[in-house]
Amino acid sequence: MELVDSHCHLQMDSFDRDREEVIRRALAAGVVDIIVSGFDSISNFKALELDSRQLLHVTLGLSPNMKRNESVEFIKSQILENVEKIVAVGEIGLDRVKSRIPFEKQKGIFKEFLSLAEEINKPVVIHAREAEIDAIEIARKYDVECMLHCFNGSFKALRMAQDSGYVVSISTMVAFSEKQKKIAREVEVENLVIETDSPFLSPKRGRNEPAFVKFALEEISKLKEIDEDELATFLTENSRNFYGLSESGIF
Repeated sequence: MELVDSHCHLQMDSFDRDREEVIRRALAAGVVDIIVSGFDSISNFKALELDSRQLLHVTLGLSPNMKRNESVEFIKSQILENVEKIVAVGEIGLDRVKSRIPFEKQKGIFKEFLSLAEEINKPVVIHAREAEIDAIEIARKYDVECMLHCFNGSFKALRMAQDSGYVVSISTMVAFSEKQKKIAREVEVENLVIETDSPFLSPKRGRNEPAFVKFALEEISKLKEIDEDELATFLTENSRNFYGLSESGIF
């Protein structure tokens, strides 16, 4: 069985003490690709500094929960300077809950990164919190493939995402969240991938890590009544197709 952690933050400080052990545990759990997602200038740098082994793949972006002193132009330059090294632009998006940036300004920044992704022909990883419909309506205006990471929106937003051909990522939160279980039952397998968003959203006490993506697989397998091996094959293929990966790395 092969699995992909479609979104995590392995570059964060909480992994500094044992990152190699975390990667080894992921490999032992059947994880064959780990997508390390940047969310601001520093996390982008740290993601790029990780060992460039075939297992790890990087996305660069700017979260709507950015610090106020982040430069959009600088993040765009990070993306352009490393366009051959990255598999997607993100995470980028909209957040009505945690962001301290006015919502209309968030929209403008989101559009800038969507335009950039379209220009460099990269997919985008979208962070949308209580703004899923807004994000989908905006993204539809650009010729980009989209993933709604850690999706927790309404069924209406889910239908819109699927009608648009977008990928919906369900996190390890599905192991304990009733809302996530309902979403997992509704989402079409053809649109589905799984992630840990580690070090966050652990299905166990403490820090989350890429190996724990197997808990999302196990729960979704039960909810959808699909054999784990069969489901893992679908999800891994979906992730690799979205990020442009082959079994030996980037196409």
